[in-house]
Amino acid sequence: MLNLKARRALPFEFPALAKAAAASLLLAGVAAHAGAADTVVLDTYPAGQDPYGWPSQVYSDGTDRQDIAVPFTLTSATSIQSVLTSLDGLGGVTLGILASQGSTPVGGAWLYSIHLTDPVMNTSLSPAGWSLGAGTWWLAAVADDGFDGQWQSGTEDYSGDWAQADANGWTAVTSTFIGMPAARITVAAAAVPEPGTDVLMLAGGLLAAAAARRKAPARQQG
Repeated sequence: MLNLKARRALPFEFPALAKAAAASLLLAGVAAHAGAADTVVLDTYPAGQDPYGWPSQVYSDGTDRQDIAVPFTLTSATSIQSVLTSLDGLGGVTLGILASQGSTPVGGAWLYSIHLTDPVMNTSLSPAGWSLGAGTWWLAAVADDGFDGQWQSGTEDYSGDWAQADANGWTAVTSTFIGMPAARITVAAAAVPEPGTDVLMLAGGLLAAAAARRKAPARQQG
């Protein structure tokens, strides 16, 4: 049986314990949010292998040219964390993001881009500030005059359509023998909590509120 002194101490000790528990639960919820992994939104690389298949030429020789683009879709606004391609060649080429216009990119208006000199196949890029909304976008490689290179196919699955451009603009590629060029795009993790995260944060908030309510009468009596 509790003595009188112990009974009187409990109401004043509970808020301190509740605050500690609430802080722990809230921190656990925040950590669960922060620990979410980045998301791959496009991956046309073969699993565990280097790209293979028929290469698509990317070039511009002053009289003729060919540029390449592959589509990807975002379900919510996010930012691009890394870009990996099998683009390879000699000279200058611009790699970046174009908006979508039906089944092809919108030409001539880069949303984001980076200029590469003598790109090497399977080199990962980490662009800064490439933020996009939900929708379909295009990762495109546009050759400088004098660039001569290739963007290796990542698969022999010909079901994915992509696009190529010449001096007359972009056209859809629906080839039955050239797979989509190899690319992998990783974006920041969506702000969606892991299962149980909201429960942790809610429990922490309720404990904090309970502690505040129990402490209020003690302040009034003092």
